[in-house]
Amino acid sequence: MENPCNHRQEFSDLVGKLGEDLDLALAALYIAAEDNPSIDIYGSLNHLDQLAHEVSTSLQADSPLVEQLNHLSLYLGVKEGFHGNKDDYYNPDNSYFDRVLKSRTGIPITLSLVYMEVGARLGITLEPIGLPGHLILRCGPSNQPIFIDPYHRGKILLIEDCEALVAEIFGRHVELTDDHFHPISRRQFLIRLLSNLKSTYIQRNDYQKALAAADRICLVDPNQPDNLKQRAWLFRQMGQFSRAISDLRNYLKLRPTPEDSKKIEAEIASL
Repeated sequence: MENPCNHRQEFSDLVGKLGEDLDLALAALYIAAEDNPSIDIYGSLNHLDQLAHEVSTSLQADSPLVEQLNHLSLYLGVKEGFHGNKDDYYNPDNSYFDRVLKSRTGIPITLSLVYMEVGARLGITLEPIGLPGHLILRCGPSNQPIFIDPYHRGKILLIEDCEALVAEIFGRHVELTDDHFHPISRRQFLIRLLSNLKSTYIQRNDYQKALAAADRICLVDPNQPDNLKQRAWLFRQMGQFSRAISDLRNYLKLRPTPEDSKKIEAEIASL
């Protein structure tokens, strides 16, 4: 069995490279492997290759893009059965890429990664779109985008469908602007994946694994104010007060609003 620390170092080396040319599948598998060292990383990558091969056997490369996307969704969402885990949404397994590949159930971000990786192997570029409360995919030119919802078995969406989806999540109408439909970066994608994992473990009072997720967010971007604030809270819960103070001081450097500063300085004093 490999040492989990090796996977943390591998993840650090991967996200430490300049630019956005990150291997998201490998990064997600390093995240899973640190928490579950017995996983087969290269077996999971081969699984993605196999899925892409199966799609390619009946996919016409010169067919219109919407037909290609319908074919991809039909294969992954219907034939293979990848779908959202509505019965146990906050189960940590939904955030571990290897387990999602095996169980074919997950949350929007991990299911989207399946579609992105299989699509990339077929020459189809799918970009993650972070709608409020939900992540979907976009494909095609910016003036004629096609949206896909992997959580709902690869359903093809129009903009009005996206608005209805967000309204259902929040129980009210939410005004969506052009900014909502801009793709998130690969680093933002990893931060979102790790944030989901962190929140899940906080809900379960598993502070050690929540802290591991927060630490890895800092590797992706050390200047995430909310993550520093939440990691300070985790340090405090675990009795690591000097580390909590350090994170809170760094938080103040990044987000020095007068009202927040007063609360944080009081917390530092109490620590």
